Amino acid sequence: MTVRPSSWTVGVLFGFLGMVGFSGTLAATRVAVADFSPLAITCARIVIAGLLGGATLLLTGRTALPARKHLVGIAVMGLGLAVGYPFFLAVALESVSAVHGAVVTGLAPAATAIIAVLRAGERPPPVFWLACATGIAAVLYYAHDAGGGDFSAADGWLLLALLCLGLAYVEGGRVSAELGGTTTLCWAMLLLTPFAAGPLVWSLRDVDLMSVAPWSWASMAYLAIVSMFLAAIFWYRGLAAGGIARIGQINLLLPLTALVWPALFLGEEITTTALVCAVVVFAAMMVCLRARVRRHL
Repeated sequence: MTVRPSSWTVGVLFGFLGMVGFSGTLAATRVAVADFSPLAITCARIVIAGLLGGATLLLTGRTALPARKHLVGIAVMGLGLAVGYPFFLAVALESVSAVHGAVVTGLAPAATAIIAVLRAGERPPPVFWLACATGIAAVLYYAHDAGGGDFSAADGWLLLALLCLGLAYVEGGRVSAELGGTTTLCWAMLLLTPFAAGPLVWSLRDVDLMSVAPWSWASMAYLAIVSMFLAAIFWYRGLAAGGIARIGQINLLLPLTALVWPALFLGEEITTTALVCAVVVFAAMMVCLRARVRRHL
């Protein structure tokens, strides 16, 4: 008799794979910016993910254009997830370490939750705002300490990246509830591809492609195929199998997991301050996501 894994087991497996795929984004971007501009990285991610998305739609038979009511949500998701977030992240990582970026981007759940509160008219309890304030304070302290007693422009770029990511998650989540996460992602990437192809060619005009380091090519491939596409497919598959509320908690491990990649592959030091602040952010985000929220009618 064949024993099939439970939906919970499948959900945890795919959700964990998705989270691990996302966690390598900072380290891979840090490597790629050595040879490619933020614009080239952003556009390459879109074009490659768009081609993969188009192939997926063809193979699954979901080639019917989305309804007009879904186009705005798909556009916002695509612009936030594939344009704003990777571009601002790449700009920031030209001047700060991937470890630095991992600590600051640990606030992604808070940014998403706050945008969802404003967008959906929900009323979170005081503990929600206290946890958000704690997480933000930890990140500000780390950024101030890492900057030698001052904040850097990179911290502003990282915060803009978080804003874009939060908008993408919230609007994408609204559309995904009707179209499904994978279909929404594929259409978002596919619709952006024509607009990214031209800028990609233009951004590579002065790059000597033959002299680009192999690790930069590998990082670019990772960002486009794994981080931008496969990780999202795994993540949405996990949410569908194990439930959004339960599997979604796995993403809380993202800032801590993201610290490991730059330490292993880039030789970056995980300072005590970085580790402590990341743990504080992790705990604060857990409180945020577990807080009971009343909807304003």
